[in-house]
Amino acid sequence: MKHAFLSGLCLLLAMTQTSVAAPNPACPNGPLKIGYYEFGVAYRDGKGYDVDLAHELARRLGCPIASEALFPRIRVLKLLESGGVDIGTSTIPSPERKAYAWIYPYNYSKNMVLLYSTVKARTLADLPKDPALRWGVIRGYRHSPEQDTFLARLARDNRTVVADDEDDLYRMLRSGVITAAFAHPLSYDRWMNTPAFQRHVIQLDLFPDSEAVAGGFVLSKKRFSEQSAELWHAELLKMYQDGTLRSLFRRYLSEDATRRIMQIPIQ
Repeated sequence: MKHAFLSGLCLLLAMTQTSVAAPNPACPNGPLKIGYYEFGVAYRDGKGYDVDLAHELARRLGCPIASEALFPRIRVLKLLESGGVDIGTSTIPSPERKAYAWIYPYNYSKNMVLLYSTVKARTLADLPKDPALRWGVIRGYRHSPEQDTFLARLARDNRTVVADDEDDLYRMLRSGVITAAFAHPLSYDRWMNTPAFQRHVIQLDLFPDSEAVAGGFVLSKKRFSEQSAELWHAELLKMYQDGTLRSLFRRYLSEDATRRIMQIPIQ
């Protein structure tokens, strides 16, 4: 009898240990490492809707967060490719990026053209002819296919200047070091309210037919199988459907801006 009791106890302990040791399929490699980059109200000074989104998804899926860090945009992508971080945010899907990451869109926005006052041209055809044109581009950024083609032509003519991040871009635009840039209203809005921008910078939509580009939640393929990544995708869809995603955006954005970035359904 005593032997049967001890055998049963050992079996129970073994089952309990197995249960405790079983990995969470949503985070099979354990606590998460998250890489952010500064982008408007998505992430700034440790806060933003990207932080809230990552935390809410991790909470819902029962995945602890080991570390969160700010990097230059291109560095986040390299870390996702190598598996140095598990998760990234606000990333435009592209064939190159999809080769090493699962990317699930959660908002859509559109680039406007910001022009410094020394540029007199007001059309796409005339801009490359304007001698004052020096177009700022942020390292690692992608735009719509039409806009990237436009930038590639300018780069071949040595008319582009590389910025490290969005603050670097806007500082150069404010001082006239660059005289044009693509930017999202969600990113440049706080700069447009400064006197220097109001005096010297105008906003134009020179690609009226271009599609809005996606901002995607990113999981490294080095860290997540497709089955594990789809658990995050499914939870993201639940957040969209139950209104949590909208509420999250409204913490940082106006109702109009929230409506614009959610006008395309999340799938």
